[in-house]
Amino acid sequence: MIYNNAPLAFEITSWTKTNIKTAIQFSTQDIDTARLIFSLTKDGVPLPLSAVTGKLVMFMADGSRFIKNVEIVDKVEGIAEHVLTSDEIKHYGTVNAELNLYYANNQAISVHKFSFNIDRALVDTDIAPIAEYYIDDFEALIAKVNELYDEAIATMEELRQKFSDLENIETKAGAQEKADAAEANAKAYTDVHANNKTIHITADERTTWNAKETTTGSQSKADKALGDAKAYTDTHANRMDNPHAVTKAQIGLANVSNVEQAAKIDFDTHASDTIKHITADERTSWNAKETTTGAQKADKALTDAKAYTDTKVGQLTSTWTTIPLINGAVTDATVPLRYRTKNGGDELQINGGFKSIRNDHRDGIAES
Repeated sequence: MIYNNAPLAFEITSWTKTNIKTAIQFSTQDIDTARLIFSLTKDGVPLPLSAVTGKLVMFMADGSRFIKNVEIVDKVEGIAEHVLTSDEIKHYGTVNAELNLYYANNQAISVHKFSFNIDRALVDTDIAPIAEYYIDDFEALIAKVNELYDEAIATMEELRQKFSDLENIETKAGAQEKADAAEANAKAYTDVHANNKTIHITADERTTWNAKETTTGSQSKADKALGDAKAYTDTHANRMDNPHAVTKAQIGLANVSNVEQAAKIDFDTHASDTIKHITADERTSWNAKETTTGAQKADKALTDAKAYTDTKVGQLTSTWTTIPLINGAVTDATVPLRYRTKNGGDELQINGGFKSIRNDHRDGIAES
């Protein structure tokens, strides 16, 4: 089921007597879909609604009054709701409402007074709702019946007093006399009226006037009315100021953006701009220049890159190579005697140490 929901959060405090004007607006076409949802709290926590009967009182703009039971949808979280019926939603205008809670122990709380609006849909403009009085409460209904009973008793007492004096009751003879006098007066008035030539016309007068109206007055009036209607229609048709205030949504253009478009003359001016645009001949000529001149620039860049790479490669340090020893010489275990080349072989580096088998001293060779 689809509903047009209107949530209302009410805190049970002493401010409950303040009338809250909400922004809720239903339509007379929200039949069985206009739903008021009440979230009730007390001291910041949900108000339990066990053993509670909620009643919604609504005073409509046309004087109708409804007292309806609200539905408790969540007793723990304190949530109740009411869906306006087809009889209630047709009473358009401002609705003043109040939610009241009645407990089983005879306690009662006035939760909040609030108001909302029911807008009359265009399709309902010719519908005038009749004032209604509805009470969804048996005890209140009994009170209303007792009220009507008291009114009926009071009316009977008034009638009894009016007929208590039998002498004032009209007799048959007296009534006949008054009827004959009234008939005579009416006949006299009718005769006088029938003979009044000032307010009546003869058949010949009517024929003459009708002929004049047909040949002269009617044609003239018809021609003038036709001319006025045509002039008004032409003037209205030529108006360009949207006299009926038609919106984009009404003609199916609600999703069209109001994007400003350039005029055709602006497009033509841009297309003819030879500074911003190039021709096919200019493009061919520039491409040819790029082929000869650009290629020369590319060759030079390649040569420079190769020279730079060769220089850097020549500066790379080769790996160390241990020097083989003869005549019983032993290389140093910590820093063995070794060599390497640098700068492409232009530089030789030697470091490390070795010792002879004839003594126990180390002959160190510094790096060169």
